[in-house]
Amino acid sequence: MSTTQCQVLVVGDEVESILTAVSASRAGARTILARRSTGPLGGLSVRGGLSYMDITPDLLCGLFQEFLNRCGFIRVALNPDKADAVLEAMLAEAHIKVISGVEVQLILNPEGFPEQAVLTHPNGTCDALNPEVLHPLVVIDATPDADVARSLELPFIEGLGGILGADQNFLGVSPVFRLTGLSVDEFQAFEARLRQNPELPRILEEALPYHPPELRAEYITRPTFAPPDQDYLDILNPVIGIDYHLWRHGSAASYANADIFIDGGNVSRLRDGSLGFNGLVAQVNALNLELRALIALSQGGPTPALLQQEMRHFERYLKEKGPFPHVSVIPPSELYVRQTVNLLSLETLTARQAIEGGVPPEKAIGTFSYWLDLRGTQLWKLYPGEHLPKPIFNVGLGVALPATQALQNFAFVSRSAGYSPIEQGAGRIVQHNALLGEGVGVAAALASQSGQSLLDVATQRIAEVQACLAQRQGGALRIEGKATWSAAQIETSSLLKADEAIVEALRQSSSPAPC
Repeated sequence: MSTTQCQVLVVGDEVESILTAVSASRAGARTILARRSTGPLGGLSVRGGLSYMDITPDLLCGLFQEFLNRCGFIRVALNPDKADAVLEAMLAEAHIKVISGVEVQLILNPEGFPEQAVLTHPNGTCDALNPEVLHPLVVIDATPDADVARSLELPFIEGLGGILGADQNFLGVSPVFRLTGLSVDEFQAFEARLRQNPELPRILEEALPYHPPELRAEYITRPTFAPPDQDYLDILNPVIGIDYHLWRHGSAASYANADIFIDGGNVSRLRDGSLGFNGLVAQVNALNLELRALIALSQGGPTPALLQQEMRHFERYLKEKGPFPHVSVIPPSELYVRQTVNLLSLETLTARQAIEGGVPPEKAIGTFSYWLDLRGTQLWKLYPGEHLPKPIFNVGLGVALPATQALQNFAFVSRSAGYSPIEQGAGRIVQHNALLGEGVGVAAALASQSGQSLLDVATQRIAEVQACLAQRQGGALRIEGKATWSAAQIETSSLLKADEAIVEALRQSSSPAPC
């Protein structure tokens, strides 16, 4: 048996996982990164093909901005090959040991602190000749599906917590594929031609019965957007997707309740001339996936046959309807799974709190803004009129800390951290979790060096964490969270109330029984 001392162990290999580890190391902690995959670094943003990154440019800062700059980033398109190399370089420069192809079993001492982290192969067996055992002071679970936290049986919300019913309890799953043999100009001309169809108003009314009439009318005149000096193509209406559905199924009326569909779509323009297409969405119930199977799919499981078939159909549609005879659809090596679980945290962030501006400035490590994106659901069907605003909210460390104070040297950073079902729509974005991870990494380093717990540092020494982050960012943190809805709008939203109720119900069910 080989044993290794380290101060901070980070588990996972998403972009935010690696930046969390780099943050801890740069703050002075001996850090190890352990990951399940043996493939390129970067998880969803690399192996999952999600090259169109959702970025809020005015709030970029810290390690995430450094990472993007080193990748030669323009606005949204991340070159997967370049990203892998940059992440590898950042780890090497920080002298972080990387252990690949392993799962982590965390063993706690009676006080709830990490005692051992045993590294096993994914089939559940240790290396019989030389099993690896780490002795970290602080453990950070930065896996997308909270693998370590779930193994510790920490309470979590499954999917959307039932807000939209059993049939739509998860955000959609997408194969983010590449398109070759099709230029941006050709794609735009094709889309513009479809919007000239005199039957389009009737088709949109059939296909989108839950969309407001004024929005359907706007779709007809809303063009694609592809600035020549930028690296993206935004398809700002669902016309291509609806036309594809008509071609594939013969009826527009079935689009609204389709199990697999193409909506507007975000397209990255990559340096090799290919296009990264994020627009094909499957509802999880259409794939007959329970939570365990969805997590397996999230962790690199094979693409379901239905989605493989759908990508082939879309390629044929473009060849026949475009016509683009040379177009090819290149599937990703992993799927984009948007949501599996969300952990109950010390300060679970709800959609209402985000819309109100997030945590108070004295507890914030930065500000983030993104839409509460529930792609792949029929939100307007069940909650008509609930057009949620884009929150601008301060980010605190409480979402990364377990609700139970018995576990004081453990944190989590990923889409599965402490977000309510609706707030997860913004909380899952890479830029947000990179910001959160950088702050957690600093706090973990301070804890490992001082003998205090991570919980104590994150709650009692937040000013020191802020000071370290501010120094990295040129001397000042941007703390700009503010309410983006009036108090009256917040109080009358049935969706926000349902969202809060799910968190509160989990908190009550997880509370220890009174003596």
